[in-house]
Amino acid sequence: MTKFYKPKLNTMKRIVFLSLVALFPVILMAQGSLIGKGDEYYNTGQYELAKDYYQKAIPSLSSKEDKAQVNYKLGFCFKMLGDSDKAEMYFSEAVKNYVKGVIKPDVLLFYADALRMNGKYEDAIDIYKQYLQVSPQDHRATSGLASCSVVPKWINRPTRYKVVNVSKFNTLQLDFSAVWSSKDYRSIYFTSSREGSMGARDNYKSGQKFTDIFEVTQDRKGNWSEPVPLAGGINTEEDEGASTVSMKGSDMFFTRCKAGKKIDEPCKIFYATKKGNAWSEPVVVAMPGFDNYEVGYPALSKDDKILYFSAEAPDGYGGMDLYMAQRTGTTFSKPVNLGPEINTLGDEVFPTVREDGTLYFASDGHQGMGGLDIYKVKTDDKGNITGIENMRYPINSSFDDFGIIFNGKEESGYFSSNRKGGKGSDDIYSFSLPPLVITLNGTVRDTTNLDKITMIKGAKVTLANDAGLVAELVSSETGTFTYKLQPNQKYEIKAEVSKDYFSNSTKFSTFNVEYDTVINVVMNLGRIPRVIVLPNIVYAYDSASLKPESTVSLDELVKTLNDNPNITIELRSHTDFRGNDDYNMELSLGRAKSCVDYLIAKGIKPDRLTAKGFGETEPRTVTKEIAAEFPVFKEGDVLTEEYINNLKDNKQKEDAHQLNRRTEFSVLTTDYGVAKEEEQKKDAVVPKGQPGSAIIKNTESGDF
Repeated sequence: MTKFYKPKLNTMKRIVFLSLVALFPVILMAQGSLIGKGDEYYNTGQYELAKDYYQKAIPSLSSKEDKAQVNYKLGFCFKMLGDSDKAEMYFSEAVKNYVKGVIKPDVLLFYADALRMNGKYEDAIDIYKQYLQVSPQDHRATSGLASCSVVPKWINRPTRYKVVNVSKFNTLQLDFSAVWSSKDYRSIYFTSSREGSMGARDNYKSGQKFTDIFEVTQDRKGNWSEPVPLAGGINTEEDEGASTVSMKGSDMFFTRCKAGKKIDEPCKIFYATKKGNAWSEPVVVAMPGFDNYEVGYPALSKDDKILYFSAEAPDGYGGMDLYMAQRTGTTFSKPVNLGPEINTLGDEVFPTVREDGTLYFASDGHQGMGGLDIYKVKTDDKGNITGIENMRYPINSSFDDFGIIFNGKEESGYFSSNRKGGKGSDDIYSFSLPPLVITLNGTVRDTTNLDKITMIKGAKVTLANDAGLVAELVSSETGTFTYKLQPNQKYEIKAEVSKDYFSNSTKFSTFNVEYDTVINVVMNLGRIPRVIVLPNIVYAYDSASLKPESTVSLDELVKTLNDNPNITIELRSHTDFRGNDDYNMELSLGRAKSCVDYLIAKGIKPDRLTAKGFGETEPRTVTKEIAAEFPVFKEGDVLTEEYINNLKDNKQKEDAHQLNRRTEFSVLTTDYGVAKEEEQKKDAVVPKGQPGSAIIKNTESGDF
């Protein structure tokens, strides 16, 4: 057993305590010095330097207030340096040590943003909700919360764009902001901090080397050259960033930032002209009203008359906003803010203008995946903004995605991203949109006998859109046909065999089809029988007036007549045997005429229609289908007056009366207008069909 000597133990504690008392002021002084030095750099935006001092101070922090404050600032440093993992870690610690009044509640917003950037959407939702209890009107949080619900759906169902890291452009350093430098789309300028940049010293705001602008060119085989710095006066030891080049390639506007331990100047836009193969010494662009504010990310309109750019100014909506200014040479009108439809409490940066005039930009304030996302401005015919469209995954990711350019009218080009899996920090990626493949896969069937459906070989299938006839196809040995469709079209397809069959048609469209799709259409054709019962034709009691529910069946008959323009029909109406014969005959004729009148009103020519009343003279014969629906009746039974009177159940009698009260049609002729049609066919030119395949959507027409 170990013995404890209390006097000795107490003496030891006293010695340790005295040592700590003596050391404590030194620790406080060192801690205060580290935090103070960190604050000095933090307040001037030199986050790379600030974070080093804060990290050294953390082990000696004891109070919740200090832990909350330093971890908050460290989280913000890494947020600005683009390290979402460390931003999440430090904001999390700041939240754990939160003391009201010491740090702002926006620590919750920044923490949720970091979680979202790291793809932790469920966790981010909880933190956004906590923040909205404090700041319920903050659009950044409501947008972030909505994003966490929709983004997983975007990831699970990505757009068809294919995204590839361009290894030829990228290094372990920053490589970003590609712009076309020639109108043939074979030369690109981009910004990089790679070896060979003039600014070899560290940029304490970005944590990287200072950047220069480089050029790459593409040969006729599509191979890119090695990047080289621009010749002339563009590149310096400062940061040369996002740029834009005029259509002729002779004018350039670009961003330049000065930064250092004792330098804190706002970024400016500079202008240079090309002389031969080299650029002139640039001059600063005087942007009216923005002399002392951060200005950058220039983008010229396609006619070079408008310059779009980002700026952080007091009249903005928060962070960096997008502006536009009319250009005359090197002078500009007073810039105009693009408004709250585009600008948010966050940053709107890296505008680009496509060949068709569409404006694209990056933002962390709109609903998005996290960090900066790329957006498209949608406008109407008058140029009014109608909405902002997120480019979605995989163009966008939960990290920073920005600076998109298109290869003319093609759905391909380049953009920048610091997403995981890249070669360095910011990398340049290519994107392309493969052609949308929509395939029609059809089958023509003989459904005369539903118990023995067969495929029809040699059926004529015509396909038309709003512009007219698209193709004429013929069904194969197995009754199939295929065709490659175009997107955003309305189609009507019609199948026909001979005058012994009803023709049939159906409509479909390829609007809003976003993915490779196969539309499967089944065309049912039946032989023309002697008589066809029209289901659910209902009249007012003791009247020839049609009830509204009758129109469904009659509209189907209208479609059949339109599909088969060469037939004429007889409308046949029957009553039950109750009432006298003459009255029933007159009533049935009136009902048949009501059907004829309805068809005429729908555009069917009167000389194709005949009305006939049969009264009670033709009781109905029970078919296999009727027997299946009414088991009390047997196939082949004739529902005569005597048969019905012998039924024991009143409901059975009423069912029999209802079956007798029917409206039918029969085909009288199949050559209506044929002579005229044959004459027109002599001059018709029918295009050949195209092959295709597959299955996804079924559109099946009914048959009579």
